[in-house]
Amino acid sequence: MNDVGVEVVLTSGRTLKQGQTMELGKLNQKYFEAVAICEVDKSTLEALGLEEGEPVKVKTATGSVVVACKLDRRAEPGIAFMPCGPWANAVLDSDTIESGMPRFKDMDAKLIAAKGEKVPSAEDLLKAIVEVP
Repeated sequence: MNDVGVEVVLTSGRTLKQGQTMELGKLNQKYFEAVAICEVDKSTLEALGLEEGEPVKVKTATGSVVVACKLDRRAEPGIAFMPCGPWANAVLDSDTIESGMPRFKDMDAKLIAAKGEKVPSAEDLLKAIVEVP
């Protein structure tokens, strides 16, 4: 896969669907569909050559993760949003800069088309960071 992509400012936060589906359990398919996403504007989808729902790799200085891209008609070009959850945690910086709260807003990121790649499950994400016997 090549590393050509679109530079964006990544932000994260709570969403109504994220909160509702979290009550069903973080291993539930509805939670996966609500949270393993990156919302962008139409011009970003076009620049990446992606259709809504196709996989996109979100890459920051902290890490990278493949999620489904989602069109947000209210989004501004150059801004990407990921709901709080394991997939956002894979790329957000955990350094609290002595504030006690990680940086959920304004992280530099690159979005790269990831056609043919699989969006990892919550279990797969955990296995990647924790050694499982």
